[in-house]
Amino acid sequence: MSASFFELCYNFFMLLKLIILVLICLIILSSLLLYLLLKKYKRIKSDVLKASQAFRRARYGDINIRVNNFCLKELENSINRLLETINDRELMIKEYQNALSKKNLSLEEILKQEKQLQLFKEEFVATLTHDMKVPVIAELNSLNFLLEGRFGDLNDKQSEILNLMKTSNQELKDLIENILETYKLDQKKLELKISKNNFNEFIKSIINEMTPIVLKSNHNINMNINNTEDLHLDFDEFQLKRVIKNLVQNALTFSLPCEPIDIETVVDNNNLKVSITNKGTSISQEDLDLIFNKYYQGHSKFRKAGTGLGLYLARQIMFAHNGNIAVDSSKEGYTTFIITLPLKYTDS
Repeated sequence: MSASFFELCYNFFMLLKLIILVLICLIILSSLLLYLLLKKYKRIKSDVLKASQAFRRARYGDINIRVNNFCLKELENSINRLLETINDRELMIKEYQNALSKKNLSLEEILKQEKQLQLFKEEFVATLTHDMKVPVIAELNSLNFLLEGRFGDLNDKQSEILNLMKTSNQELKDLIENILETYKLDQKKLELKISKNNFNEFIKSIINEMTPIVLKSNHNINMNINNTEDLHLDFDEFQLKRVIKNLVQNALTFSLPCEPIDIETVVDNNNLKVSITNKGTSISQEDLDLIFNKYYQGHSKFRKAGTGLGLYLARQIMFAHNGNIAVDSSKEGYTTFIITLPLKYTDS
């Protein structure tokens, strides 16, 4: 029994020794693996720092930077490809900016030349129309002398023909004056001759003056005066008359046969509002947005010959009075132009 006990103890110690040896081997192996992992980690950390520095330098403009000696070659290649792509894009952007700069320079020169050419054209047209104005006025005066019978009596047929000539001549004179007035507006501010006038008498005199044209066009004008009796305002009588006559003439031109023209005046928020409404063809939104532009002629399908300056001049005249002009057109064909005039004019 004593021998067996000693043998058992011996075997136990031998097993314990083996276990200790295995543990020592495992500790040595673990330490070696840990060393290798730490060494790899340090290289990876170094690679990350290199990449971070490379991106930081690229961010501040040094896009020619490259990385090398990475432990992970795939990562190194990917970063270098990314930096090369950024460099390529930077070169493309610079080339595009240079090309765009040249185009902008050319465009600026073209716009300058076009502006100069436009100025030459306007000066030529202004000079030509000014030279045309003298013979047109002389012809108009001669027609008036004939119609007044200063050179002898006229029969009905002669009077009719001369009146037609006078109407055409007056339209030509108006066109010439519109062109000249537009040229003057482009060169300097519109100078108004302000005087105090009874507005209701003023607008009634315009309608009376246009009565022959209204009757000839088979229309009639309805006046609706709201709280504006004996209203005296400061305005340029000649210029405001031009605006109202133009709007009434347009309403007559574009109204359906026998449809009335409605003119309404009302005082609203320290302003006088005059609205002129007719029923005809509805004006599209596109035309409404451009209708006050110089030389623009909306409604071209129905428009008679003209310069496209009437509404442009009307807007400039209203602006000079510290007022405004607006337009609205419904699908049913009702079109309303509204001019707004302050009750108290102030020279701005």
